[in-house]
Amino acid sequence: MNGNRIILLAVLTAAVLSGADLRINAANTGGFWVFTDTALQYKEHFEDKLKLNAAYGDLTLRSVFFVWFPSLPASLVESLTYVDYTVAYRKAPVNFQYGRFYATFGRGMCLNQYLDEDFRVDNSLSGVKAEVELYKSKLTMLMGKPRNIFFEENKYKIKNDMADQIGGVNLDIGLIPKTALGGRYVRINTRNDLEPGAFTELYGGNLGTSLGPFELYGEYARQMGCYPIYGGRLSGSGMLFTGGFSIPRLGIMGQYMDFDSLGFPYGTTYRYNEPPNPIKAGIGVTRGVDEKGFGGTITFTPFDQLSCEASHNRLFTHDGSGGVYETVGKLIGHPNEKMEILAQTEYIIRDSIEAIFIGNQNVFYKKQELKPMLDLTYDLGPLYVEAGYEMGLYNVIAFVKGTYTDYDVSLAVGKTEFMVLTLKYGWRDRTPEWLVEKITREKSWPLAELSWDISNRHNLRILAGAMRGGVICTGGVCRFEVPFKGIRLTMTSLF
Repeated sequence: MNGNRIILLAVLTAAVLSGADLRINAANTGGFWVFTDTALQYKEHFEDKLKLNAAYGDLTLRSVFFVWFPSLPASLVESLTYVDYTVAYRKAPVNFQYGRFYATFGRGMCLNQYLDEDFRVDNSLSGVKAEVELYKSKLTMLMGKPRNIFFEENKYKIKNDMADQIGGVNLDIGLIPKTALGGRYVRINTRNDLEPGAFTELYGGNLGTSLGPFELYGEYARQMGCYPIYGGRLSGSGMLFTGGFSIPRLGIMGQYMDFDSLGFPYGTTYRYNEPPNPIKAGIGVTRGVDEKGFGGTITFTPFDQLSCEASHNRLFTHDGSGGVYETVGKLIGHPNEKMEILAQTEYIIRDSIEAIFIGNQNVFYKKQELKPMLDLTYDLGPLYVEAGYEMGLYNVIAFVKGTYTDYDVSLAVGKTEFMVLTLKYGWRDRTPEWLVEKITREKSWPLAELSWDISNRHNLRILAGAMRGGVICTGGVCRFEVPFKGIRLTMTSLF
């Protein structure tokens, strides 16, 4: 740790001494939550993330300072603070990074350490990454230790053992016009490996081409390793195929995927690789362990004032014991230059994806969701108005049957790049008794939010009211969002 601080201090000192060529920029986001729900143990939540970049010639220093302090006592949950840095040197044809970085090979089936700040997932590596770009091709080599941070139920958690080691090589070849050709190899050593030879390997390749209006892409990945703790050989594979056809006003896209024991680590909730997901709602089944799926999307613009989109996607286990089925239809109309109308209907079946805890076991259930929505935006010149209506009809089938309906209405009025006031009101007709533990007995959620651009570099958001919570997903990763009642302040600044 002291060595890292010395390197960081040395780079900063050298940059400051040559301040005439020094370029510095920063971004800071801070949030303070106050919970007014007396049923909850926590009362406050404070977090702040400062990103600082300094560039001097071909050298760049990127650093991140993060603090999170919950009001819960340390016996229940620990706070999280960290300082990350990356020293990068970039001068064609070489790009070298030391410190904290992210990396995705291909479509993520072998390695996908990524950042999603909206969903609060931070999967990174700490080590060394080098890239060489020659003849329209790129060779990437890396070695590092992973850190997977996840936010769930108002708590930040580090999901993995940070003693694991990941090394990898990826080659993307661009010598052939309109052709994407690549290959990759990843080796992972974990603390739970029983012997030095018990490491896990993931390797694969991809081939894609573009021919006129057609685009085709295929990728294959193979995993060879051992079952954690108990030992024994583990092997898995995954394949992905996508195809597209596009001409003016019409686009067609299809995809097919088959993953069998590909997700690593085996049997855990986090991933160092993250196989693609066809479901637009982001719902996964087993995230590469046992999944098979397909999907298709058609977009059509018959004339400038109207565009249409329809898609159907499925993802399920190989034996059909669980899965997600999704159909989405969308229309976007522009009756005139000032008005936009969005109408969408989403139908989803979650079969044995979600569970509730009853007695001493988890009970999986089937859930049918129908979500029509309508949104209208009108530009009045100095102000714009946006009104929305959304409904969710839920049919839950388990050992008993339960149905309920959610409603949401919203109205936003404001001036772009100055101030926007949003009012929302949501309500539920009833809550099945056996679901109360997870989604609470509340039946109404009033909310007001003010977004104020204090200047072109500073934005303040003030939110007061309640949000219903529930399971939210993106890219196959899901978490339970705790219902919220209280006040949130968020300040974003650019320097």
